[in-house]
Amino acid sequence: MDLGIIGINKGKVTQFKNKGIHTIEDLIKFFPRKYYDFRNPVAFKNIKDGEFQSVVGKVIEIKSINKGNIVMVKIEDDSNWNMNVTYFKQPHMAKIIKKGLTYIFCGKAKLEKFKKDGKEYTSRKMDTPIEYSLNVEKCKRIHPIYSKIENMSPDFLFKSINSALAVADKTDYIEPELLRKFNILTYTSALRNIHQPTTQDDIVKAQKRFLFDDLFFYNMHLVSESAGMVTKSPFVIDKFVKAKEFMDSLPYDLTQGQRVALRTMCSVMKRGDRLNALVQGDVGCGKTTVALLLMVVGAESGYQSALMAPTNVLAEQHYKEAKKLLEPLGFKVGVLSGEQTAKERRAVIAGLKSGEIHTVVGTHSLISKDVEFKNLAITIVDEEHRFGVAQRETLKNKAENGVHTVTMSATPIPRSLALSIHGDNVEVITIDTLPTGRQPVETIHSDDENKSYDMMYEEIQKGRQCYVVCPLIEDSEDGVMEGVDSVTDTYEKLQKYFKGKNIRVGMAVGGKKMTNAERTETLSKFSKGEYDILVATTIIEVGVNVPNSTVILIKNADRFGLAQLHQLRGRVGRGSHKSYCLLVADVKTENAKKKINAMCETTNGFIIAQKDLEIRGAGNFIGTQQSGDNKYVMLMLANQDFYMKIKDEVRAIFKSPARFNKYKYMLEEQYNYLLGIDKED
Repeated sequence: MDLGIIGINKGKVTQFKNKGIHTIEDLIKFFPRKYYDFRNPVAFKNIKDGEFQSVVGKVIEIKSINKGNIVMVKIEDDSNWNMNVTYFKQPHMAKIIKKGLTYIFCGKAKLEKFKKDGKEYTSRKMDTPIEYSLNVEKCKRIHPIYSKIENMSPDFLFKSINSALAVADKTDYIEPELLRKFNILTYTSALRNIHQPTTQDDIVKAQKRFLFDDLFFYNMHLVSESAGMVTKSPFVIDKFVKAKEFMDSLPYDLTQGQRVALRTMCSVMKRGDRLNALVQGDVGCGKTTVALLLMVVGAESGYQSALMAPTNVLAEQHYKEAKKLLEPLGFKVGVLSGEQTAKERRAVIAGLKSGEIHTVVGTHSLISKDVEFKNLAITIVDEEHRFGVAQRETLKNKAENGVHTVTMSATPIPRSLALSIHGDNVEVITIDTLPTGRQPVETIHSDDENKSYDMMYEEIQKGRQCYVVCPLIEDSEDGVMEGVDSVTDTYEKLQKYFKGKNIRVGMAVGGKKMTNAERTETLSKFSKGEYDILVATTIIEVGVNVPNSTVILIKNADRFGLAQLHQLRGRVGRGSHKSYCLLVADVKTENAKKKINAMCETTNGFIIAQKDLEIRGAGNFIGTQQSGDNKYVMLMLANQDFYMKIKDEVRAIFKSPARFNKYKYMLEEQYNYLLGIDKED
């Protein structure tokens, strides 16, 4: 149903569409990312620093300062304790809030110590409340928090969702007996609970229903794919002379893990079977070299291969490596990405269609309709969890039945789970050895930023390079990101700190703040050693390979996800030099402590993935529009018994034509939403 049905004007419809919300159905599936419980207002004397709480107080003073840019409201509770509520850049609040009236304010409370007349005191304050009202009882509720939609107020979003719930389709696709069997809510009840919970239990029950939906449809697709799986291949790979030349040209020896991976995959393709492999191994284990070797053996046998990466940066990195190593062997390498001109793109597409180009590296551009191959035999997907099943299938469908498929992941998962995701005939190959000369990265937590800069300086004096990663591009006025350093602020800070020491600092960010060409040039300069320090956002998370870098300093590390921290850490330790990951973080919360401790205690990707799940909780993945398989991996890991029960039910449905026909159209309808198409970074 169109969003206009609930009276949303064209401007707001555009804002929703920019967030990927096109219909009423999309809007009701835009779930809260978290909740704040404001049901029980806290007495001022019992306020806890840094926690989201509700308070009730009578307004005893209102002050407007700095030309109205700051409005300070002093309130008093029943015990005559005082508290300050401050609004920034909202001068109208000075007229709206009335002195002498009692309000409820909901938001992040703070305790601040100060000295006066030689004595120490504690003030209580709340900056820019999430919600306030004269109707105290109305505001005593669990408050849902949604991802921000640009130029849209949270209040407008909440009202729009409520209007959408009123007109949404009330039918449920699940058979009544399944609702009882799995003890789950109806779809309509779950939607009400997720958006308008009255208790914490409402949220838990809603999440269970949407967990069922996610895993049910994902399994429906997997079982459907497995049923039609081809096990033989017309693409027999039986020539390996060029592969030997390739290995001889490398400046290092392959590890035992890489050799086993190659032997295993090549033996499958040599005997005429279809290769369906998952190559998994921690960051830096050498998966890319294995992928390039597969491209070589494919080209030598007269076939084409394609390597798909999730970002332009990673695709460019793979392309340069492939071009350097494969073209001297006589194989032409092409690249397809969002950074190309139309002329460059047409030339590559023509080369693939004619067979002139033997192997191609690219982003999602590879699965565009206009891309055709002459004889594609091997498809390789890097960082596979960043793509959905739909995208991997689209790439596979560019070839004839029997195409060899390889997916690569830096997040190791149990074999049983891999079989569930990739089909029962998947070859799970784990590379568990680091390349010769590599040393584990030492991870250190620090709250002294300057000390970390000094350590970086010591490494630079040895001829090494460093990364500094920040969560923001530029300073934010959003209270949620208060105290978080931006890339621009950090860049200026580093320039001042190292002034006169001949330290060259570069800056690279994503989004619209830098063009693709500017970003590529900066990364290239860093790779060539023209910068000593690169300050960046998480755009360097994958695809940046500079073996001379030995330090990565991650500022406000508590603001990053654990899996993301692990990926960032993988940017160093790629050479033979001892490397360090410095985490600058304020670990006030229990989750922040767990996150930082996990990083300092282990470099094992599987353990990191498990810890990440424990800390974030499966609830954060349920019902989300997050594309790719990582969401489903997390859900399966966290709910293995529930998942297996659902999988058994799906298999039973496929064995019953009557039941299968009931669900088939729903599978097709839900497929694109649940397995969504990723947008290019």
